[in-house]
Amino acid sequence: MQNRILGPLVAAAIILIFLAACGGEPATPTRPAETVVPTRRPVIVPTLPPGWTPYSRTAYQIALPNTWQEVKLSRDALKNTIAAAQESNPPLAEQLRALLESEQYDSFLFYGAEKNSASVVQNVSITHLALEETNDLQTFSQSYADAFPNIVRGSKVLELQSSLRVNGIEASSIVYDMPLVDGAGNLITLRGVQFLFRLESGDAYLVSVTGDAGDADTFMPLARQIATSFVAVTP
Repeated sequence: MQNRILGPLVAAAIILIFLAACGGEPATPTRPAETVVPTRRPVIVPTLPPGWTPYSRTAYQIALPNTWQEVKLSRDALKNTIAAAQESNPPLAEQLRALLESEQYDSFLFYGAEKNSASVVQNVSITHLALEETNDLQTFSQSYADAFPNIVRGSKVLELQSSLRVNGIEASSIVYDMPLVDGAGNLITLRGVQFLFRLESGDAYLVSVTGDAGDADTFMPLARQIATSFVAVTP
């Protein structure tokens, strides 16, 4: 199985690099055109808790609680959000400044964060992955989890679920811890959960939700709820 570096992503003010595994597609048997009947799995939209807001894009939708906000990812919008958060939420301003200065905001399709000021900012990001070279999500996910501690220095994978179906979408997930030195020079531990969703189109989306490992009992159920609000949007 050949590995491919997908590229740098930023989460919680540090840059993460994720490794993708690729393999050949199995041959597809030829059928007479008249016998081919396209089928589409039903789109399952979960019922949102009161106060949650859905954010729709061309191919997907995700939802956030009303204590979170979407962060627009253009350069000017980031500058404006940083300026607005400088007094009300300095950790968020610091996180977004790192995102802006590294120019890694272009890697994200969507970014959201908790509105309330906290020493560790809870955040969610979505990136697009093209998996046209593999049909085996379980093997891909295992290779990804095995490589993660080598790619993200100091990280530890706590859980891998490589065969899931979430809202009708084939998916896998990992839970991980990783170290972070904050703006004050303190070493803290982040805990994150990532869900990899593969749509019937072959496109894949990585949803990452990260927060404070010290608050994991409260944060992780919310993180999973945010990540699994992800649904495919039928054109």
